[in-house]
Amino acid sequence: MKSLSKFQKKRLIAILLIFSSLSYTGLFIDTDYYYMSPGPPYEWNISIDKATSYESEGKLYQLTVRRDVANYLLYSWAYLSDSVDLYPKETILPKGVSPSELTEISLQNMQTSENVAIAVALSSLGYNVQSEGDGVLVVGILDNSPVKDKLLKNDLIVSLTGRENITYSVNSSTQFISLLRTFSIGETVLIGIVRNNNAIQIETTLIEHIEYEGEPMVGFLASTPNQRFTFPINIDIDTGSVGGPSAGLMMALNVYNKLTERDITKKNIIAGTGTIEIDGSVGPVGGVKQKVIAAKREGATLILVPTSNYEDAKSFADEKTTIVAIKTFNDALEVISEYSSR
Repeated sequence: MKSLSKFQKKRLIAILLIFSSLSYTGLFIDTDYYYMSPGPPYEWNISIDKATSYESEGKLYQLTVRRDVANYLLYSWAYLSDSVDLYPKETILPKGVSPSELTEISLQNMQTSENVAIAVALSSLGYNVQSEGDGVLVVGILDNSPVKDKLLKNDLIVSLTGRENITYSVNSSTQFISLLRTFSIGETVLIGIVRNNNAIQIETTLIEHIEYEGEPMVGFLASTPNQRFTFPINIDIDTGSVGGPSAGLMMALNVYNKLTERDITKKNIIAGTGTIEIDGSVGPVGGVKQKVIAAKREGATLILVPTSNYEDAKSFADEKTTIVAIKTFNDALEVISEYSSR
């Protein structure tokens, strides 16, 4: 997509202009692709009750992308811009899931990510945090998933059995993802589900994630029904209309810094992205290229990315920008401390 020569790009622009003059409205017809472009960096508005909070002199930006169905104009734009990529609809929108349902799932994932981020930050500061849920609800299945004809929408996953027939209880999507990361692509597992009040098991082989190289997955969209957290203090993060789980790492860092008298940023502009699981592990995200571009535009001098995304991000490092791969929340704290102490 990005290998077009300058001549080819100019020719494409000329064709686009001719086409637009002949059929202007046609440009706004949707294609079978989603586009992804850099979104605005966010610094969360965090409210804390029943604990002392502190202000930061630096920045801890969460990075975002703009993602939507590409019409023909945006489709053409993606070929002309190095910061915009296209994805086939089926890799973003699983079969049986509508765009509005996908948006709702994304917002639910953000809510879950917010709570998990708060839990990780508080646990790192020595607070006692408790959490539980009712399992993992299947809300959509990918076309190329090996469980396409085994799992059904609205199945409730309650267990995972792997090596040596060890069975793990499953109470949330974040815990399920953490468990999957202890397995390898190609391994066979048994998934225990409840369907129509009946307990059954299905066998499946873990495949490579469609977006994240080296990351195992089953191949379905999930949510956690009735996930509950008990926090010793009241914390609210105003996430607005931002959705998805990729804000987890930076939300956790912002909460941690808000509750720490020593400002971990030391006036630096730091940006990052990555999901966060209840055990503090940092997982891969989509659109890392667009997010790094947005961070550089905002003047970030340190950018944190999940280890799985580092290969796609490292080429953007330069004399003004340090990009570091992160595996866990504690890794992020150590990297920021070392960088800010230079």
